[in-house]
Parts: sequence; C-alpha cells; structure tokens
Amino acid sequence: MGNSSPEVQAIAERWNGFLKKIEARYYEVLQQTEAPLDGVIGNIQYDNVIIHNIANGLKNQTVTQLSEKVDVAAIKVEGELKKAGASSDLVYGERNKIHVLKNWMEIEYLKFEVGLFARAANKILENVKKHIDENKMHRCTQCGAELPINVFSFMAINLKCDSCGSVNTYQPDDRVKALEYYVITPLAEEAAFSEKLKARTDKGAMKEYYKKYYGYLMDNVPDKKSYYERDLNERLTNPMFMM
Repeated sequence: MGNSSPEVQAIAERWNGFLKKIEARYYEVLQQTEAPLDGVIGNIQYDNVIIHNIANGLKNQTVTQLSEKVDVAAIKVEGELKKAGASSDLVYGERNKIHVLKNWMEIEYLKFEVGLFARAANKILENVKKHIDENKMHRCTQCGAELPINVFSFMAINLKCDSCGSVNTYQPDDRVKALEYYVITPLAEEAAFSEKLKARTDKGAMKEYYKKYYGYLMDNVPDKKSYYERDLNERLTNPMFMM
C-alpha cells in the first residue's frame, strides 16, 4: 500500500499537526511579550542594551528552542514513516518541511527584531531631543560670535572663528554621540530591511541593501559621510561581502 496506506497517512497528518503547533507556539511566545516590551521601551533612556538582552532571550525561546524540538520530532517521524513502508520521496518531502519552517521562523524573527530595535531607537531619539536644545547657539569662547555647529554632530571638531580667528573645539554631548549607534544604525537597518530580505535568495540584492543602508547613514550622519562612503565602496567591490 505504501504512501497511501492509512498508517502512513496518519503519521503524515500527525506530523503536519505538530508543525502547525510549533508555528502557533512561535506566535504565542512573541504575543506574550508585547505588553512587557511596551513597558521596557517606555522606560528606555539613552541606550538599547536591555533590548539586545531581551532580543537574544526571545530568539532562544522561539527560533532556537522550537527548531530543536522540530529536529528531535523529525527523527522519530522519519523512522515511523520508513517502518510503515513510506517511499523515500515521501520521507524526504516530510523532512524538507523542517527547513521550510526553520526558514520561516528565521525571517519572521528578523522582522520582529528589526522592528523592536527601531521602536527603541525612536524612543531614545525622543529622549535626546528633550535633553538637547536644537536652537542653542554655539558661540566662540573668545569673542562670542556664533559658530556654524550642527547640534547633532557626532564628532569633536575644531572650528576657526570668522570674527576673531581663534580656534574653538566643539565636543558633542555624550548622549548625542550615542545616537549614531543606538538610533541611526537601527533606523538605517529598518530602512534597508526589504533589500536585506531579498538578498537571502538573490545575492544581487545585497548591493542594493548596502546602498540603502549606507545612504541612510550618510544622510543622517553628515559629519562621517566620507567614512561611510569608503565603507560602502569596500562592500560593493569586495566579493567577500557579497557571499
């Protein structure tokens, strides 16, 4: 009777039901974190370290642990199918469902994680803007003339005063400097995420991901535009980054 036997069909049906439960459990774990995460993000100040820790823990509970459960169950199911007389093609097809599910979980978690870090980034940016006076005038320490300084500058710079010729050193606030890593980078990742997903199956899309990602950084961190341009060019021309 082979693949059409009631025993083989029952095993396959039970296996498909198990995979559906794994998928449901994945959603359940993340849904349970919605309210707690709202509270955590609401209390974030100027860094996202706690979000990194939470994200690592959630990935372990979802992608890692659920994948391990599927692997263990698959060994048992494969043995049962072979014992029941299922063909090699059917056994292979049922086993391949593991890879489909794992890939789905990986992509879904990437979407969740990118969104989570973007939410945290926007909260940190909001906090910094409350702390920094964007209309603050930066003046020469010698003559008091206004200096052309961007409040959201990420680097210490030396500026010569046009009025008296003295050189002033501007040191940006630590919280402003932290924006580059805790805010701008996660938002750049969010902006280029669709291209990153395409690059999982189309390596040609990796170049578009880099262009969009670094384009966002250059637009939002003008002080370091030349640095990002060099980094972008290296990734576009070095085959290692396209692998």
